[in-house]
Formats: sequence, C-alpha cells, structure tokens
Amino acid sequence: MMKFWRERRRRRRLAQHAIDDALWHAALEDSPLFDRLDGVERARLRELTTLFLADKRFFGAHGLTVDDYMKVSVAARACLLILNLDLGYYAGWRTIILYPGGFVAEREVEDEFGVVHTGFESLDGESMYGGAVVLNWEEAQPTRDDPVVDVVLHEFAHKLDEANGEANGLPPVHPDMSVAEWSQVFTAAYEAFNGWVDDEAADLPFDDYAATHPAEFFSVATETFFLDPLRLRAMLPDVYEQLARFYRQDPAAAYSG
Repeated sequence: MMKFWRERRRRRRLAQHAIDDALWHAALEDSPLFDRLDGVERARLRELTTLFLADKRFFGAHGLTVDDYMKVSVAARACLLILNLDLGYYAGWRTIILYPGGFVAEREVEDEFGVVHTGFESLDGESMYGGAVVLNWEEAQPTRDDPVVDVVLHEFAHKLDEANGEANGLPPVHPDMSVAEWSQVFTAAYEAFNGWVDDEAADLPFDDYAATHPAEFFSVATETFFLDPLRLRAMLPDVYEQLARFYRQDPAAAYSG
C-alpha cells in the first residue's frame, strides 16, 4: 500500500512540475555534458530533474532574478551526477542560491598556535554542510566552449560527499564497493597529484585546486570524470574506475568507440 501511495505522489509531482519541452531541450543543448546520453537516459534525467525542482527552492542574491532556464540548467547538471542513483543523495537540504557574479564568504582559520583568524574569501561556489548550495551564475551558466570546469558539478559533488558526514573525499559508496579500496586509491592519487603540482613541468589531469583538500580532489575529479573522461581515465585510471563504480556511469565509453 505504501508503495502505491509513493508512486501516486511521484506521478502527481511530475505532472504538477512538468518542464516545458523547449526549455528542457535548450538546457541540454547548451552543454556538451548531455551529448552522450541516449533517449532512455535523457528521459530518466528529465524525471529526476523534475522531481529535484519540485523539492528544492531557488533564490537570487544581489538583485539576480532566477528564471526557469537557470533552474533547469542547474538542476539537470546536479541530477546528471545521480542519473543512476536516486534523489535520496540530495536529501536533508532544500536551498540553492544564485549570485550574479562571484561572492565573498567569511572564514575562520586556526593557526598552528591555536589562534583563530577571521578573514574573507572570494568564491564561485559553496556547499554549506547540511544547508544551501551557493553558485556564481556567471560561472555556472553552461557553455560549449571546451569547458574544463563546471561549478555546478563541483558543488553538487560536495553534496554527495556530505551524504555521510562532512565532506572528506569519501562519499557513501555502494555495498558492492570497498571503502578500504576507495580510500587507498584516492589517498595514493591525492598524494601523487600534490607531487605533480610541485613539479612545474608536470602535466596535470585537472586544476591544481584539487590539491588543497581531499574533498576538493574528489569534486574536481568528478568534474573531469564528466567533462573530460578520456583524460581522467588515461592519467588516473584507478580513480576513474572508482568514480565509474560510484556514479554507475562510464562516460569515457561514449567517446572511445
């Protein structure tokens, strides 16, 4: 009986929050991220995106008016991460805030002597633990001009990482995966990557911001997994394999014949 009512509620929400066809196609056409998806996957993504939009609330900051295109564009990329998972990974929070440009966040840092220093940091995105996702729309809007970063993928990867506690680079892996193996692969890759960053001649698989923290390494690796999967698979094959098993997707397969 409960299954019946849940399905009825799901169908009602899909009907009430249906995405306009032209808007949906525009959101997908404006980003290369969705090119590899077949018809079945696009249909599943549309359903997830619709339910996501029914659950979340968007707000504009600093005078930005958030229109339906912005909502669908952000939601579709957020749901691409969970295409073969489920919306439960985004449970426990409801708010997405869009700024027209970069924004400033207050930070507290404790130094080696235990003294806490307060300062400010300019950001393009932030995932607040247990709270809102904040995005710079100027950076978040989709592009086909050879994107190498995507702040939407990045911040929502943090949300997945936070699903079992504060972000640390270890999301809630599936029962058929090994936490020990994930930790071994990502720790070794993170340490190697930090060594590459110190070598000015090294060819990095992705932005050196990944070296700042294991959580950032996971999020930046996720960006590359979806944006440039062949490069990630070639340079960090073990990381690619773990991400493919976690996301239950193999984007490189679509580009490797």
